[in-house]
Amino acid sequence: MGEKREDKRLLWLDFGKAAGILIVLLVHAQCALGAVTFYGGMFYMPVFFVAAGYTYRQRAGESFGDFIKKKAKRLLVPYLGSSVFLWLFFWVKDSLLMGNPVDLKWLSVFGIFYSRNQMYTVSYPKENPVLLDVLNAPLWFLTALFLTYLWYEIVQRSKKKMLWLAAGAAASLLWHYCTELLLPWSLDAVPYFACFMAAGEEFRERELEKLLGELWFLGILVVVFLFSSNLNGSVNLSLGNYGHFMVLCLLSGTAGSLLIFAAGMWLEKRAGWMIRLSSLVGQQTLGILCFHMFLYMFLQTAARLLGCQEGLTKAVMVLGSLIVLTAAGSFIHEKQGRKRE
Repeated sequence: MGEKREDKRLLWLDFGKAAGILIVLLVHAQCALGAVTFYGGMFYMPVFFVAAGYTYRQRAGESFGDFIKKKAKRLLVPYLGSSVFLWLFFWVKDSLLMGNPVDLKWLSVFGIFYSRNQMYTVSYPKENPVLLDVLNAPLWFLTALFLTYLWYEIVQRSKKKMLWLAAGAAASLLWHYCTELLLPWSLDAVPYFACFMAAGEEFRERELEKLLGELWFLGILVVVFLFSSNLNGSVNLSLGNYGHFMVLCLLSGTAGSLLIFAAGMWLEKRAGWMIRLSSLVGQQTLGILCFHMFLYMFLQTAARLLGCQEGLTKAVMVLGSLIVLTAAGSFIHEKQGRKRE
């Protein structure tokens, strides 16, 4: 398996990301599906950090500046591009067309630069306005992932990797339990998110993929996942809500990610068509993350005009955005590939 990593996509990894983005869509469509959304909520963000750690490589001779440029192109350009597009759309819709062009939606502009849904955790007793209010709420993840990559690269270049990783995680825990303020670009949570990346890289380095086919190991993961999830309660990483204990959030997020990867491996052997289909979705998660809420607005309106009930409306929103954005992303990717050739 190690020789294939460099020249072949890992379909089970794409499946994990596809499962994660599907839970994101369900949650943002306000689908209350009981165990699906509760347990899915434990891993739907961590799975992307674990996958990032699994695919992380230090390239020989690559400077830190080159690493920053590469990740900025991959994450910050889409963040700024989609944020500006959404801000302009709603400025034209809500201000310009209403005859009030001087209303520049400054809170929305501030939210784009701050890149957090709110400045304080949900338990903050005073006014806590929504900052990412132009259907760009999911975009906090892009800046968080960018800084997590940077922090993880710094840790990797140090001689005491585990010490720095532990110190960073301790700083995140200390900040969380001492203040309700959420720092811009998820600075308060970045060292904590890096622990998910470390778990993913450790999983690859020790070549533990084979264990995901062992029933005894899967049994342990299931027990750890269910125990930590139920004991910790619901989480919302975008708002600094880690449940009752941040350590349990780390356990449930990592165990849940590995279980969904195991499901992908099982499907890869038994349902090739399904894993290939999910791989298409997994390759387009960035575009889906950026624009699904924007597309929701149109799909919801269309479904209601057609007289669809609430359940069907939500299904149209989720499946419609998944299909449209996956197809659009695949078309753009294929077109760019042809240009390179």
